[in-house]
Amino acid sequence: MLWTRAPSTLRKFAAVTRAPVESRDRLLREILRANADSAFGRRHGFAGITSFPQYQDRVPVAQYEDLEPYITSAMNGEPKQLTTHPPVLFTTTSGTTGASKYIPMTREGKEAKSRLTWLWLCGLYRDHPGIVGGRILSVVSPEIEGHAPSGVPIGAESGHAYRTVPPPVRSMYTSPYQVFTIDDYEAKYYTLLRLAAGQNISLIATVNPSTVVLLADRLGRHTESIIRDVRDGQLSREFAVPEKIRGSLRLRPDVARATHLERAAAAGGGILRPGLAWPNLAAIGCWKGGTVGAYLDNFDRHFPQRPPIRDLGYYATELRGSVPMTDDGDSGVLAVGTNLLEFHRADDDSPPDPRSLLSVEDIEVGKRYFVYVTNNSGLYRYDMNDIVEVTGLHNRTPLVRFIQKGKGVVSFTGEKLYEVQVIAAVEEVLAANRGRYNFIAAVAELVDGRAPRLVFLIEFDEDIAEPSMVDRLDASLCRQNSEYETKRKSLRYGPPVIRVVKLGEFDRYRRRMVESGQRADGQFKVLRLTADVSFAAEFETERELVTLRA
Repeated sequence: MLWTRAPSTLRKFAAVTRAPVESRDRLLREILRANADSAFGRRHGFAGITSFPQYQDRVPVAQYEDLEPYITSAMNGEPKQLTTHPPVLFTTTSGTTGASKYIPMTREGKEAKSRLTWLWLCGLYRDHPGIVGGRILSVVSPEIEGHAPSGVPIGAESGHAYRTVPPPVRSMYTSPYQVFTIDDYEAKYYTLLRLAAGQNISLIATVNPSTVVLLADRLGRHTESIIRDVRDGQLSREFAVPEKIRGSLRLRPDVARATHLERAAAAGGGILRPGLAWPNLAAIGCWKGGTVGAYLDNFDRHFPQRPPIRDLGYYATELRGSVPMTDDGDSGVLAVGTNLLEFHRADDDSPPDPRSLLSVEDIEVGKRYFVYVTNNSGLYRYDMNDIVEVTGLHNRTPLVRFIQKGKGVVSFTGEKLYEVQVIAAVEEVLAANRGRYNFIAAVAELVDGRAPRLVFLIEFDEDIAEPSMVDRLDASLCRQNSEYETKRKSLRYGPPVIRVVKLGEFDRYRRRMVESGQRADGQFKVLRLTADVSFAAEFETERELVTLRA
């Protein structure tokens, strides 16, 4: 059994964290040697680089646009672009324009991420061995959403990982992979919960806590139907589940399990709560900090037994940057053996000097930094536009926690919504009213601790605000940002609202800021996108416009 390997996995990781600089240099040598014959490697002289300072001197810091020509060529089938070995998947994430960014993943990169997932599980098993007493409930996105011209799949890394984990772990999942390919999100969630309700769940693991809250809400909403389906061995016809998937589930009646669920619902005040439906739940794995931490305020209601919650770490499409090894807080150990990470002080407004970005041995506890990543999937000194905070040390390796995306970006559910996209959407919708309004900001907020939404603060010079603007803004944002569109369709993002700001409020706010000495008058600038809900309280509003859709 895989779990017998857990102690040796943890010992090896401890050795790596005792020598982070040596681990960094070893990883750099491996990456340079493996990719010296790639187009990028030849251009930047990988074969002649013998040290980390030399790497910093020869290889520039990269934005996506710098790597995009290589990625496009690889997607078109050109060999040896960013890496010598070909990508096996192009994962998608949001960019600053409406188009998605395509992040390559090689077999080596996939295996590196898988090792970190296994390491996280080993640490969790060490502290909570009950996680292997039942099944794992997880939620992922479909692995394949399309194909590049070369035939390489394009899709979600989470789906790829779910489908390709070692068979002993895969056998612990509550749902087969094909359930995640159901297009109708209500049908997908119901099917996931119907299957999970018929099983003993010992671990819930999904990146975003908003997904846990959403599943808990749907479990309660469909209490009677789920219990009936478990008792009868059915899957409700109320939901649009493809017949091929229905037939593959092999459901059987389970009177004993249905009786247990009835008792759980009675104990939960008439609705199924996940903590009562699955009393043997040993742990939950999800993000705990950053802009999503507020979701955890709902967990006590859904999980009255208060199971331990372990953060999944600094985790993005581009990298898995840390591995939490305790349940305390949301900090994780930097994955120094898997990623080469560099840093720039977040409070330093000067442009980062590519030749002197900080390394793992330079960053200080209590300080915050922007992150740059090099990995074996073809990212080289890639600017993540993420801010992390160093919270301590694990052996000699820093512990970090994710704070937020860089300025002008919000990401509650992975949408990575950029300020430029919000501004573009407002300008598109209000194009016929130029000069008659002042867009102040979009504030991302949580509604009842469940679904986030955008609140647009707009000051109109005359009474031209009307409700259809809300729906047009929503549609424009979907065009600007594919991840936002996905989150809206999957019910993880609520519809936006417009708060009509009282005429003259913005000028009064500007004067308050200048008079208090926070801003110089000539340099006054407001972020047009923020997750600081206190900012909205600065303005007196007249009314709120909401969606016209049912």
